[in-house]
Amino acid sequence: MRKYLNIALCVCAIVVMVGCKGTSTNQNVRETLFDKTLPEVKALVDGRWELISGENATEMGEFENTFITFDGDRYIWSEDGVDQPDALNWRLAPTGAGYDAWLMDVFYADSPSYPLAVVGDTLYIQDCTETAYKYTLLRRK
Repeated sequence: MRKYLNIALCVCAIVVMVGCKGTSTNQNVRETLFDKTLPEVKALVDGRWELISGENATEMGEFENTFITFDGDRYIWSEDGVDQPDALNWRLAPTGAGYDAWLMDVFYADSPSYPLAVVGDTLYIQDCTETAYKYTLLRRK
């Protein structure tokens, strides 16, 4: 019985891999980031992102002309054409949501946040404050 289960699992894995082969857009990327290693997180978030919104259960705020470029251990916050580079200060720590993740100081130094997920060309970043804002960013070139 175990032999047939292993064969079935292999067939399913092959079907999934073949179905994803040949796609060159990020639309098929669906990754949680809180459960990844730091090199994996950095690889998935590196690049230029436009900050679109921040929201929680009761509030929503929108941003205009605000970009964040992640580059390993550094980032550049660009707002209205003004660049403000700084360090990300990555550290593995509790999120307050019952699990540990790679926290970074990108929004506020005293209120860390962490990359939550990438879905297609959208990055979600969760902050660790009492307000628990989840930020939405879109990949830009």
